[in-house]
Amino acid sequence: MNHIIQLRGISKSVKEPNGETRILFDDLDFSLSENERSIALLGRSGSGKSSLLRILAGLDIGYRGDYFYRDQLLPRTASAMAKHRLDHIGIVTQRYDLISDLNVVRNVKLALRGGASADEEAEKALSAVGLTGFGNKRVRRLSGGEAQRVAIARAIVKAPELLLADEPTGALDEDTENEVLDLFTSLGDSGARLVVATHSTRVADSCDRRLLLEGNRLVEIP
Repeated sequence: MNHIIQLRGISKSVKEPNGETRILFDDLDFSLSENERSIALLGRSGSGKSSLLRILAGLDIGYRGDYFYRDQLLPRTASAMAKHRLDHIGIVTQRYDLISDLNVVRNVKLALRGGASADEEAEKALSAVGLTGFGNKRVRRLSGGEAQRVAIARAIVKAPELLLADEPTGALDEDTENEVLDLFTSLGDSGARLVVATHSTRVADSCDRRLLLEGNRLVEIP
């Protein structure tokens, strides 16, 4: 089976506020294959869903184990992971991480390296998430659902191979959650892969595979 990403033997511990060390992952394995469009990561709060996404994004290199991209072992250095992230990965965080003083299109362009076509690419991404004509709006004037769509547009503007989403519908109402799910389905149809950390059964059920973080490892849910 051809894999896009594999994590092998990942182990990580974290310091608790009381000073004690807690094992987060113990010899954890993860893979995303070519024929999968989406994977849901489930688990109680504090189980490590967000931490696993940070490792997949190359934002956390403080672990033991190996990270393979298309069967090539990636150096576990900040510079190598930053390049990997820039070239292949888009990220949607729980808090959107938009800059409220900038307009929508400038927020989306933050994910690009610049260039004459940046405005056009940003507008195309906004159109893909149903926000045509929103480019000049200030982020502070957007609804929660609109802000989430801007965050997704910023994540997909560079056409990443992999989209990582951390609780992307956690603060949304049911109707807006449905809109975001439809958007993720559309992105999958166009070739993007999604790994999403979620508490939502509806989001999880929309994915090709569901994995539960339990006992420091991943367990597949039938």
